[in-house]
Amino acid sequence: MEKTGRYPSYDVWDQHTEWDAHTRKVVGARRMPAMANQFFTKKESLLLQTVVGVLVNDHRLEVLTFVVEHLDDTTASNIGESQRKVGVPPKKELYRSGLEGIDAESHAAYGADFVALKLDQQEAVLQHVANGGIQNHEPWTDFASVDFFKRLLHDTVSAYYSHPLVWSDIGYGGPAYPRGYVRVEKGLTDPWEAKANDES
Repeated sequence: MEKTGRYPSYDVWDQHTEWDAHTRKVVGARRMPAMANQFFTKKESLLLQTVVGVLVNDHRLEVLTFVVEHLDDTTASNIGESQRKVGVPPKKELYRSGLEGIDAESHAAYGADFVALKLDQQEAVLQHVANGGIQNHEPWTDFASVDFFKRLLHDTVSAYYSHPLVWSDIGYGGPAYPRGYVRVEKGLTDPWEAKANDES
């Protein structure tokens, strides 16, 4: 498939030989994700992958698989959450109940699982969850759907913009260490940086 957009011929991975070994390993692993389902069930992972695709408007399997893998890893982790709004349950409970709530809302609105809906219907269901205008309140008795949506969106976007394919899409040159930037004046770019629409 031919790449389009602002940086159609740019691939940040072409620069990986300039990165240190640890960075190459970390970024390289993002290019080849493999769902292990440490926390989410297979059904939840498929639902989450579909939801993520709608949220970021990107349906490339390698990107979506990475995002879901990242969400699965961080949700399975026993590392603390730093801060959590009063009344919002721990991440594990929030995600499990929230995904259940998305499917429940999907059935209330359209009589089918979220993954079976058309894109415009999926967007409508997520809009209900995002603004609290849900029809089926049963799954949301312990916390607000809005709080789940905010956490889901934050985690999704954070993971999405750490994938090298997305870096290439937006013209991000990747880690600058150890090479660094030389042309720091406004409007100038280093030879290895992305050029918009292949400008020279």
